[in-house]
Amino acid sequence: MGLGYLQLAAARRPGVEFPRPSLPERERMKELRCIVFTDREVVSAITERRRKLNDAFPDGDVTSLEYTINRGVSARLSVTLNGAANDVTIPEQELQAALVGYCMSRNVPLPVVADKALYVIKGRATLMITMNFKKPARLVVLGVE
Repeated sequence: MGLGYLQLAAARRPGVEFPRPSLPERERMKELRCIVFTDREVVSAITERRRKLNDAFPDGDVTSLEYTINRGVSARLSVTLNGAANDVTIPEQELQAALVGYCMSRNVPLPVVADKALYVIKGRATLMITMNFKKPARLVVLGVE
């Protein structure tokens, strides 16, 4: 079912419109987008969010960042000051909010009406954004490289 030659020619003229059939849910285009963050970007996102909300964050240098995957993703940062290490655990909701805020502050376009989920792919925090899926996309790990 395509447009004929005359319909295509008429469609090029302003003001000529053809009815567009509405597509059932299963035939709509679906979108999956992944944004992969470096460790430096994750640390910046967390510290910027904490500073913006006036939440406490220990003084010192962030010396390590580790992710824990257990019914979600959390991050653990080690902050060192004068040789003393202090660990800070960031739960998944805060980490995801920090990464979304980081994208927004850098004018990275993010759809408002979309499912957003946080994963760790090849050791990197990854924000997975899906649109027009009935369920959020699910990451299946087949093997470790």
